[in-house]
Amino acid sequence: MIVPSIIAKTFEEVKQKITQLDGLVEWAQLDIMDGKFVIPMSWDVAEDLETLDGKIKLEAHLMVKDPDETLVEWMNYSDRVIVHAESAAHLADSLEVFDGTPARFGVALKIDTPLSVLDDFEGKINHVQLMSIDVLGYYGAKFDEGIYDRVREVREKYPEMEISVDGGVTLENGPKLFEAGANNLIIGSAIWDSGDVVGAIKSFQALQR
Repeated sequence: MIVPSIIAKTFEEVKQKITQLDGLVEWAQLDIMDGKFVIPMSWDVAEDLETLDGKIKLEAHLMVKDPDETLVEWMNYSDRVIVHAESAAHLADSLEVFDGTPARFGVALKIDTPLSVLDDFEGKINHVQLMSIDVLGYYGAKFDEGIYDRVREVREKYPEMEISVDGGVTLENGPKLFEAGANNLIIGSAIWDSGDVVGAIKSFQALQR
């Protein structure tokens, strides 16, 4: 599946981008940044989402230092919440509060985070987002070729896990990511900087089997 990512400074920008995506994709991802876990800051008011129209499902990618403080809020206003394993010392324990709703959560891993940390979340999540860039929070960061092996390793160890790859995804590396075992490609600049949002999305969707 192709999932456009949205980095926005204001909610008006969020709405404008979601309007462009309506009818084209099933899911979009909102990059939420606090200026602490990553350098940039973004729009971050979850309750604004209550005013949105359209049928696109939204997942909130929380690139924040203290996710426990807003986890419930984002859960209430989005269809899925993705939290970085590196952002909280006891994140696996925090997710136990939401036992019975594993489909609502995913865990994101930086490119250098050992995949073994996923063992802490077994039974609590069924979705992992593997970052394929070193520097988070910006469109256009350099793609790390080591991601292919990481995707294969997760697919082999957790055959039922839904795997997303986020960062530097292009029409060239997209097929290789699907072949390695990824389910979803999270795509930012290759869509928004293309000059033809509709055409770019359709080109990426054509990669899916």
